[in-house]
Amino acid sequence: MPLTDAGSAGFRAWPPETGRRGVLASTVLLAVVTAACAAEQPQPPAPPAPTQGVTVVEKLVLPFDAYKTTPKQRAVLGNAHNRLLVACMREHGITVTPPAEDPKTLAAIDPGNSRRYGVTDIDAARTHGYHLARPPAPNTTDAWAAKLPEQTRQRLYGTAADRGCVDQATLDLDKGAPKADWPWLAQQDSVTLEQAAKDPSVVTAVKRWRECMSKAGHSYASPEAAIGDKRWNLDQPQIGEAEKRTATDDTTCKWSSGLVLAWYTADAERQDKVITDNPARFSALRANLKQRLKRASAVLSADEGR
Repeated sequence: MPLTDAGSAGFRAWPPETGRRGVLASTVLLAVVTAACAAEQPQPPAPPAPTQGVTVVEKLVLPFDAYKTTPKQRAVLGNAHNRLLVACMREHGITVTPPAEDPKTLAAIDPGNSRRYGVTDIDAARTHGYHLARPPAPNTTDAWAAKLPEQTRQRLYGTAADRGCVDQATLDLDKGAPKADWPWLAQQDSVTLEQAAKDPSVVTAVKRWRECMSKAGHSYASPEAAIGDKRWNLDQPQIGEAEKRTATDDTTCKWSSGLVLAWYTADAERQDKVITDNPARFSALRANLKQRLKRASAVLSADEGR
């Protein structure tokens, strides 16, 4: 199956740029739906879809989003880290020029929540099928570092006994910032997605989605099964017309069945509860980011003033 944690398509949980991905909610959704199929023969028609709520992919804004970095903020943090890295390497007599972070490029490759519930952008599905509409995030830092002389890379990354300049720059950038558990937020982001997939409203919406897809000529048990069809090779750039048609029908049925709305609503409710239940954690996250951005801006301003 082409759908993998690191693949080019699927049900994505934040943050892709860190490489931290939780349990794919699609797997849970498939298991729930498969069990339901076995228990419901024959199946009565599903209740009608809700008629009010989020109706466009751009409106899929979740409570956790307020605590995550924007592309512009990631560029500020990344460029400040680069400046500190350059200064550290210079202290060891080595001159390096890491690639700059461009906020426009980061924004262009940021899918936001458009792939959180599978393919939900109809225009993108028409053109790209189940393939990502945006290019994958460039691995510019690693690609740049791979071309450096071995001695330079050793100083850059260091050893277990001698911290390298990458880590030194990170520590410098974090100076004065209160501790915050960002991995915990990433984990919770995956957990709410997974839990929401089991919500009765989502299971019912999947039934409506399946009926819609059947009328369009498809016999998939779930959206995960559609995107995981072996006919699509999501690791290759070629996109066939059958994939485009299926993805378009899939996306159209997701909206008309109320699946996107149901999953998004269940997801948002769970995120709201996590925030309410963990005020200290979220306060620390916000304070940590605020201080790191302040420090990053100071680093960049000082460098520009030279």
